[in-house]
Amino acid sequence: LREIEANLEFARTINGADNGRILSQVTPHATDTQTPETMRAHAAAAAELGNGIHIHLSQSGRETETVKRLWGVTPTAWCKQFGFFDGPFFGAHMVGLDFEVDPPILNAAGAVYAHCPSGGGAGGPTQPYPEALAAGMNVNIGIDTHSNDYIEKLKLAVLYGQARESLIGESSPVALRKPTIWDAVRGATLVAANGLGRTDIGRIAPGAKADLVGIDVRGPLVGTGAFPPEPLNNLLYANGLSTRLVMTDGQLQVFDGRFVADDPALVAEQGGAVVRELWTRLAAEGWFD
Repeated sequence: LREIEANLEFARTINGADNGRILSQVTPHATDTQTPETMRAHAAAAAELGNGIHIHLSQSGRETETVKRLWGVTPTAWCKQFGFFDGPFFGAHMVGLDFEVDPPILNAAGAVYAHCPSGGGAGGPTQPYPEALAAGMNVNIGIDTHSNDYIEKLKLAVLYGQARESLIGESSPVALRKPTIWDAVRGATLVAANGLGRTDIGRIAPGAKADLVGIDVRGPLVGTGAFPPEPLNNLLYANGLSTRLVMTDGQLQVFDGRFVADDPALVAEQGGAVVRELWTRLAAEGWFD
């Protein structure tokens, strides 16, 4: 409870900073590491900050079994009891989701499944992306370990999802739908924005923020030198280095494939100094022994 209060105190100092770009969410680890008291504290903090909750939800079958044993309901239903769905709600992984009980609760609340295709690390288990799509759930694509290349994450979501649907589709007790790159891009843009209750991001429209990403889908390794009939499909051959332009609030971050918002060498140097300090502390605590 003291940790929750300390996090809330910090969140108050940055909530709404940077012209509203930084909006503090409440982020409990998972339901099986909570008590009713901490669940109520998280819900109260989320109500004060007004930006919702992001949590690992049924990230394993063990979590779901533990919560059912302790509290008699699924993690999703337990979250509902404490008002977790009164604002934006993002639940990550959902490997142990009860697809007979949970999707209707999540869908009624407009909740978002944050699917992280490499959440288990390289070579980790697949996640129920095809099941979630078939259940009509709102699914966005998250990063979480292994790689920070978001274009790669969109590809992995589609490739892993299609493999999962092909391998277990006929034997699965619930319906699956084969994901496409169109599903992944929609999840990366509109689904995430709508889940936050925002109509000014995640789309190119009058009144929306000037947030744009431009990716070369016709150059070498990605395309054929010409624009294809369905350009999004070529994202399956692209990666982060194919990005040519990034704009936030009309301000260029990347232009012509180069990071222009700051000196990239200086950013790397300062970031490296921070990481080396973290490694020093971890070494002192015996983490590398």
